[in-house]
Amino acid sequence: MNLKKKIAIIIAFCIILSASSILIITKIFDKTEDMLFLKCQMEALIGSKVMNTFMELMIHTNQLTVGQVVDTDYVEIQGTSPKKYTTKYDAIFDTTIQKFEDEFLNDPDVVFSIIIDKNGYVPTHNSKYSKPPDQNEKENLYYSRSKRNFSGKPEIREILQYRGNGIVKYPYHRDTGELMWNIGTPVQLRGAHWGSFLIGISLHRIDIIKNQVIIITVTIMIIILSFTLLIIMAVIPQKYLQPQSPPKKPDTE
Repeated sequence: MNLKKKIAIIIAFCIILSASSILIITKIFDKTEDMLFLKCQMEALIGSKVMNTFMELMIHTNQLTVGQVVDTDYVEIQGTSPKKYTTKYDAIFDTTIQKFEDEFLNDPDVVFSIIIDKNGYVPTHNSKYSKPPDQNEKENLYYSRSKRNFSGKPEIREILQYRGNGIVKYPYHRDTGELMWNIGTPVQLRGAHWGSFLIGISLHRIDIIKNQVIIITVTIMIIILSFTLLIIMAVIPQKYLQPQSPPKKPDTE
């Protein structure tokens, strides 16, 4: 086999090895991302079932009536910006379901977990986002998000329109400037659609994984290229690698 064929085979092997490595790394990343979403999907489904149980329990113990739980007479809380509203049931939700909502925040991938009614109203947000509003509108936007209506967000409306038994997932541009994923599943009450249980997923860990994939891919490519160069150097005859002496000039008299 001549030298050109040997080098061509080595380069072809290098290309195949590089492509295979990239494919394997990409599949590992996809698997990790799928597992992240699967975990959060299970959390959303659990949250939906527990919210239904909480509402039924409050009705059964006469803390609320069915009519109060489905109240849509949103009374504006004066002086709030963004605007907040109160209903006949939100105060009791604050004392009963908020602790359960907060449990989901123990998952570092979860930014928020809330129950939201069919019209986009959030009666009770997580405690970290339920601070009393003050004169600082920017702080209110971040940390005083309870009792607001989010139906103006098309991603929220899409989730609230879902009536199936599973989950739906949409990218969400939060009004705080963050980009995340929303996973939602319907909440039923006495056979009727009440709203959804919604989980916001941080993209931070996904970005970290992507960066790690890039670093690993670049490192592997460097190793493969270095290995390829070493093999090529090994098969090239030494006479081609040694510096050629300049031709001697003929002696002149």
